[in-house]
Amino acid sequence: MQTGSCHCGTVRFEVDSGIEEYRRCNCSICRRKGAVMVTAKKEDFRIVAGEANLSLYQWNTNTARHYFCKTCGIYTHHWRRSAP
Repeated sequence: MQTGSCHCGTVRFEVDSGIEEYRRCNCSICRRKGAVMVTAKKEDFRIVAGEANLSLYQWNTNTARHYFCKTCGIYTHHWRRSAP
């Protein structure tokens, strides 16, 4: 199992399976963040603390779902348009 969190630690998550791939997304928000994305199976990912502290951001087709911590503003995870 792998764990992660936002910067302030309010939002924490776990991933049961291994990371499937690393990649760079080419959408406008990901290009601006400059972050490398990792892919895991949706059923293996879960928020273990701070779910109420997540802010959802969507644009354009409103299919992809991007989540940020309301306290520190760190982008924690997203669900892609191709796998909402």
